[in-house]
Amino acid sequence: MALFQKLPTMNAEERRTVQRYSVDCEAKLKMLGGDREGRLSDLSEAGARFETDNPPQEGVSGLLAWRGHEYFGKVVWANERSCGLVFERPIPHKVVAETCEVVEVQSGPVANFGNIPVAKRGRRASLVSSQD
Repeated sequence: MALFQKLPTMNAEERRTVQRYSVDCEAKLKMLGGDREGRLSDLSEAGARFETDNPPQEGVSGLLAWRGHEYFGKVVWANERSCGLVFERPIPHKVVAETCEVVEVQSGPVANFGNIPVAKRGRRASLVSSQD
């Protein structure tokens, strides 16, 4: 029997036991050191990805709030633009489904095809058919 055995490594996908869903909604992470405004970019019953300009460090605990929901969690990873939280207790699937139903997406103006120039000369002009 070896005292120090190397345990098999698992990647993040193998460790996941619940489905993650892409979302896009405003959220706030409330912590003792101050609140952070940001957006949820993915959500599951077990955790969430929170995007913000100044993510907290790994190990920090806080209350993640969005659309009238608040759940306590702990930051398990962080980079320069986002962090991952694991909830203290799994949240109801109903809350995840409800959050996924409404995705806030900011869209710009629709292109006006009349403003797009059509090629008249050059190599690619043969690709454009004229309907005169």
